[in-house]
Amino acid sequence: MHRPVRWPAAQVMTVARAMGPALLSVAVASATAAPLDALLGAWPERAGPSSAAAAAQLEAGLSFVNRHIDFSDPEDDPELAARAARGDYRAAHLSGGWAPAPGWWLAGTLAQRELDDGVDRYRYLGWQLAAQWRWHEPPAGSRLPAMALRLGAWGHRAGETATTTPVRVPGAVLDTVTIRDPADRTLQLDAIASWTLRPGLELGVLASVGDTRLSYGGLTATTRRNGCSYDLLFTGNDIFGTLAEPCNAPGGVIEQFFDSSGSYGVDVPAEIAWRGRFVQWGVNLRGETGAWTWAAGFLWHRIRRDGVDDVVAERGRSAYTHNRQLVLDAGWRFQPGWALFLRADLGERLFFNELPVTYNSSTAGRFGSRLSLLTAGLRAQF
Repeated sequence: MHRPVRWPAAQVMTVARAMGPALLSVAVASATAAPLDALLGAWPERAGPSSAAAAAQLEAGLSFVNRHIDFSDPEDDPELAARAARGDYRAAHLSGGWAPAPGWWLAGTLAQRELDDGVDRYRYLGWQLAAQWRWHEPPAGSRLPAMALRLGAWGHRAGETATTTPVRVPGAVLDTVTIRDPADRTLQLDAIASWTLRPGLELGVLASVGDTRLSYGGLTATTRRNGCSYDLLFTGNDIFGTLAEPCNAPGGVIEQFFDSSGSYGVDVPAEIAWRGRFVQWGVNLRGETGAWTWAAGFLWHRIRRDGVDDVVAERGRSAYTHNRQLVLDAGWRFQPGWALFLRADLGERLFFNELPVTYNSSTAGRFGSRLSLLTAGLRAQF
């Protein structure tokens, strides 16, 4: 017996809910260096407060976590929770900057990062472009700050991300889940002021607004029902299943089935491809002594996401909207124009404002974990 049928409501809801843990595994793979907003200053062409301006800069670095990342969730089964509590992360990035004219600074970053959520590994390509204009340069000895505006765009993208570990939920098992072309894109405007407190010491403050949008090209999954394998295709809120291979089952075989997750309170596009608007402010200190430079910055970030956070709240889960971040950086100039550096990035929320694509209605509760990253690398000025 081969015929199209409607999938039972309970089964549809089971699959829709199963997408949550699976999407976490897909989403957490997102990786690139978001702008180091906590350390923004009005003189990006200088390596330190006492350094001469450079025509161009390059930075190459490797990043890793200094302890395991906990991706577990209270709803995970004990075995999955134990594995997800031992996540790992590593990355490599190349950044560059160029001064095309006095007061102007153009910057860009490319990064390839790998994240292990304790079950699967994922790789993402990240990018960043920014242009900064210093519209006020104070005269020597002035107590007034240098003032700058910065317009940037950054994001994360992969051709495809997929889970390979079965996701078990009551009534169904999704053997694999695949998202095609997952991405996020952020546009951001920063206002920056920097004061020279004394030779070798600089104070900076910043305020920012931004707009973030997530997108994906398609969502597919595989599952077994009544002993038969099925391929699932999600088109918006429509779920269409087809028999993956010939199968003999008692009572006949269903060749196709279809239904709409929207009929049961699940809006797939809105929950994983949301739009958000954010504000943030920060303060930092930069110093230089001999061959050493250092910087310390604090950033406060707040975002409002359309749709997805309301869904999270309606389901009785936490929708995180604030983050605090501390960044520490130290550099040692071992010869003119060349320096080694070590940077620590401490965040209150896991990949919160730096990797927006990891946040959706199913993963929101996992952002309560803290994050600590270390980056080591080489800087060059020309």
